[in-house]
Amino acid sequence: MKLGVAFGMFCALLMAVPTALGSVGSVQKVYAGTAGVSQAQVASSTSPSSSALPFTGLDLMLLAGGGLLLLLVGVALFLISRPRTTA
Repeated sequence: MKLGVAFGMFCALLMAVPTALGSVGSVQKVYAGTAGVSQAQVASSTSPSSSALPFTGLDLMLLAGGGLLLLLVGVALFLISRPRTTA
């Protein structure tokens, strides 16, 4: 019973995520018109020194949050799937 409820909630979450990601957010509204300007700035800039790492734009907090979420899902699945002992 609990496994069915957990699976149903997981499926509902998977259906809700694409809807949230497909919506137009404030970030897209702000940065939508700057593609040509940004490309011109990148083309005209000089290359950085080889000793500095380039900024990739990867948000480390997003990765840490995703890792924590995966860890919590793994613990929850472990607790749900272990056999019950009667005393």
